[in-house]
Amino acid sequence: MASSIIRRHYPIPNLNFRDFWDICSRFQTNHPEFRHAYFTVDGFDSFLVLDEPDVSKVLKRLEGRENKVRKYSARFYTSRTQHTEGYGISELQYRPVTYDRYLQGLSFYSDSVNKANYYQFEEEIYSTYPFIENTEPDVEFGKPCEILALVIDIRGFSLFCEEPNIESPYICGLMSAFYNMANHSLQRFPPEMTKFLGDGMLAIWETSPADREIAVNVALTAALSLRHKWKIVQDSPHFTHGAPEMIGAGICFGLASHLETGHDYIGRPINIASRLCSACPGNRVYVDRAVPNIPLHLKKEKFVAHIKPYGRHNIWSFVNEDED
Repeated sequence: MASSIIRRHYPIPNLNFRDFWDICSRFQTNHPEFRHAYFTVDGFDSFLVLDEPDVSKVLKRLEGRENKVRKYSARFYTSRTQHTEGYGISELQYRPVTYDRYLQGLSFYSDSVNKANYYQFEEEIYSTYPFIENTEPDVEFGKPCEILALVIDIRGFSLFCEEPNIESPYICGLMSAFYNMANHSLQRFPPEMTKFLGDGMLAIWETSPADREIAVNVALTAALSLRHKWKIVQDSPHFTHGAPEMIGAGICFGLASHLETGHDYIGRPINIASRLCSACPGNRVYVDRAVPNIPLHLKKEKFVAHIKPYGRHNIWSFVNEDED
């Protein structure tokens, strides 16, 4: 099984260096390939120990100074030569107290361990050490911000996938072409966030008076170019079984909130952009009339769309650029 990045934090109180050393030994027992460990101890004023492989020396330097410790660290290597070369990282840290933005407790990071093996090590942590109980919910209310939301998706994609000759590798090829096409269209002024939604994509720009016009121009120009670019994908020799023909798009502007947890955005403009995209025919782009700074050279029509749960909604309807 391939390795992947693992990050963990365990709110364990009152560990001294011998306890930390015991946890490191447990990790090496479960991961015998990491037979070399280098220990560092940060004090509040300076390093007390730096990259020391000999535990007895660490213990000697810490005698009478444990109350000055800010952090214990151990980095693990498969050979001594890795200590000076750019190999993968596996590291345990323990902070006796909370400071700055760092929480008290044990932390683990690795980009080079097997998840199944790590699970066994983590089971020992949970069963051996007491955790600080926190009954308060971890709440983030989000940062208010102004956004422009663009939602695009492929029409008839679900029915297309059900055809008996369409298999998952073929679908992956289509979706990768769609995602790359959409991303490339937005690179003149990249959004703060792009999120893939199955057969669609959400793009969000955090805007201000200084850059609203740029964001709107890039989003609308990209949306209007999608039909032509998707036709190139459809005609590619990679896709001999065909592809769904149409792509819809909806754009909305307004106030939302940025949720740092997961780097996400939540708000009415996103919901409306999604509803407009769902209601939009494949040869059109629907834009909420609240969207400012729409380029004057683009031909638009007044239109009323019926979208749930908002009912009648006044919008601008734009024709895709390759329409006659």
